[in-house]
Amino acid sequence: MKPLNPIPFEEVERHTRRVSNDSLVSYEGSRYSVPYVYIGHTVEMQDLQNGHIRIYQSNTIIAEHLKTVRSKQVVTHKKHFEGIQTQSRAKAPQPMPRLVSNPSPEVVERDLSVYEQFADEEVIVQ
Repeated sequence: MKPLNPIPFEEVERHTRRVSNDSLVSYEGSRYSVPYVYIGHTVEMQDLQNGHIRIYQSNTIIAEHLKTVRSKQVVTHKKHFEGIQTQSRAKAPQPMPRLVSNPSPEVVERDLSVYEQFADEEVIVQ
């Protein structure tokens, strides 16, 4: 008798995640990078149970990382961010023109005696 399948099956437990704007996906409290072209896409995470994490998009492996031991860690590959234009290359925004020619109103200066007359008046509220 021959075995039906000589290649052992992988345990397939994938978790769906959405790639955030910083090109990272979250899994078990840590974040892992994917190529920036997948920002906004839905991907699947697979814990290989051997210390590695694989990330798939349409059954194609797009990233593989060592799984973090502690949570709140960020694991990245520099290659995932190559090709992103930095803000230093972008044209600097121009300031908006002022809509009011004089931004602060003119203030009238008065002698304090003008206000003293109000201090002596009695206000009756009915």
